Amino acid sequence: MIKALLIGCGNIGAGYDLDDDTKVWTHAKAYSLRKDISLTVFDEDHGRASMIASKYGAQQLDKWDEIFLSQFDIVSITTPTTTHFDYLYKGISRNVPVIICEKPVVENIDDAEKLEILYNSGKTRILVNYIRRFQPAYATAKDRLQALEKQQSLKAIIIKYKRGFLNNASHALDLLEFFFETPCNFADFYCSAFEFDAFDYDPTLTGSCKYMELPVSFIGTTGTSYGVFEMELFFGKAKVVVCHSGNDIRYYYEQNGHLKENISEKQSGILDDYMIPVIKKATGYLKNKNEPDNFMQAVELNKKIIHVISGLGKKVS
Repeated sequence: MIKALLIGCGNIGAGYDLDDDTKVWTHAKAYSLRKDISLTVFDEDHGRASMIASKYGAQQLDKWDEIFLSQFDIVSITTPTTTHFDYLYKGISRNVPVIICEKPVVENIDDAEKLEILYNSGKTRILVNYIRRFQPAYATAKDRLQALEKQQSLKAIIIKYKRGFLNNASHALDLLEFFFETPCNFADFYCSAFEFDAFDYDPTLTGSCKYMELPVSFIGTTGTSYGVFEMELFFGKAKVVVCHSGNDIRYYYEQNGHLKENISEKQSGILDDYMIPVIKKATGYLKNKNEPDNFMQAVELNKKIIHVISGLGKKVS
């Protein structure tokens, strides 16, 4: 039996799908669906933790002590970003076999570099939960994009998002690195507008840079009552659109000077059960010790984004 600990029973930990039996969007529900996993939950709000434990037949850790970490095979960290460093540092130090950490990893470069050093000297595998890269549909999309790129060159990219460059635009940047296996370097980054609307350390910005020597435009939206996450990838004679927060991917091809969607390639409902593949991937590390995780890639991306933010005139704590 795999022993799992969920630290944090908020939105992504247990809240998003609490009242929706058709979705699997949280760690708690995804763990509960696995008969080979025994789940324990912890939250500083003991009443909240008790309710989640009761709903999913889990045990509750009433008092936090890092010594308990050694008892678990896998630990999910779904607490606010400002707390990630402390939990990750203690988890790696206690040799927790596998950790799932919600993105972004940390909010400052010093903490990121300390974790890199500790990670490289330890035995812990860490999955940073950029959810889309773990979905089977996105693996299919990656194959299609790479095949398309061999036939015609990629020309430009547009990213639309809200609620923080680090917290949410990073999902799109991680996807680019996943699709094309080339790190982002933010060459010639230009910011035309920014607003610290959702996080005091992470602005929602509008700007541009280059990726693989191609122009990338970021459109940061603020003040909307709905979620925004879209990507448009423009090829010479095709366009691929990641839309509806990444739940759909649509493919368009040029015909007589106009774009027409290939309905047969459309991918829909991708994220309805998005936590199931994430938990499957993480628990797979327990069996396959040689399979690489995405921790170092995610931390390096994290650091580059923080560097961009730090140049905007407001200190990143």
